[in-house]
Amino acid sequence: MPTPSLAQWRVGMILRGLREDRGLSIRAAANMLGTNSTRLDRIEKAGNQKVDPGTVTGWAFVYGASEQVINELNALAMRTRETDANGWENVFTTTPKWFHAFLTLEKEAIAIDCYEAAFIPGLLQIQPYMEALFDAEPSLTTAAAAEAVRMKRMRQDWVFDRPHGKLARMHFVLDEACLLRIRKAPYYEEQLHRLEELAKLDAVEISVLPIDRGVHPSMPGAFKLMSFDGPYAPELLYLESVYGGRYIDERQGVARAREVFSDTLTYVMCIEEYLSNVEP
Repeated sequence: MPTPSLAQWRVGMILRGLREDRGLSIRAAANMLGTNSTRLDRIEKAGNQKVDPGTVTGWAFVYGASEQVINELNALAMRTRETDANGWENVFTTTPKWFHAFLTLEKEAIAIDCYEAAFIPGLLQIQPYMEALFDAEPSLTTAAAAEAVRMKRMRQDWVFDRPHGKLARMHFVLDEACLLRIRKAPYYEEQLHRLEELAKLDAVEISVLPIDRGVHPSMPGAFKLMSFDGPYAPELLYLESVYGGRYIDERQGVARAREVFSDTLTYVMCIEEYLSNVEP
C-alpha cells in the first residue's frame, strides 16, 4: 500500500468492502460498474491522489450501498481533491514523506494496539528518552533531531489531549527489553513514572511481556494496529523499519495481526504489577 491521505485510504476501504460484500472479484465488479479493473483496483488501494466524487458515489449506488455510506464516500472523495491533503510537508520539513501518512492515521484513529520489541513507543516517551534515541543516530543533524522531538511531542498532544470522552482506546505491549535497555539511564525513573501516569487513564492500557515468559507469538517483530470510525469499521496494520513504513489493510493480513496481538496478551502483565516486582 502507498502512503495516501486518510481520505484516500477510507475511500478505497469502503469500495473494497462493498465489492467483497457482494462476493465480486475486481474484474467482475469492474464489468458491473462499467470501468476497467486496473482503475478500480488502483482506487481501492488508494493509488489515486485525487478521487472523483461522482464516480465513487455512482459505484456505491450500483453496489446497493446505503445513503449513509454514499454520503460518507462523497465527503471523503471531496477531501482527496483538496491540495496537500496530508498537510505535513509545511510542518515537518525533514521528516520522511513516508511518515506523513502515519501522522494523519494515528491522529484520527479511535483505537491503537501496539506491540514494541525494542523501543518504548513514541506516544509514551519522555523528552530525554527521545533525545537519547536521536543521539544514537550519527547521520541525524541537530536540526533534524530537534524537529523529530517536536514531532513526537505534537503526536502526544494530538492523541492524549483530545476532548473528554474522545480519547482513543490504546493498548501498548512492551517487551521487557524496552525497559531493561534503559535501566541505567539517568531518565529511567522519570520514564517509568510517565508510563505509570499514562496507564491510569481509563482508555489506556500498558502491559509488559517479561523475558522469562520465553517465546511468544509477536517475536517476528513490532507492529501497530489502528482502527477508525465509519463504514466497515476499517483497520490498518502498520509496520516500520529502517527502510520506511508499510501499511497493510487487506482483511486477511489485518485479521492475522489481530490474532497475533490477542494471543500475545496471554503472556503479559500490567505495568503496575511488573514494576511492583522490579528491584529498585
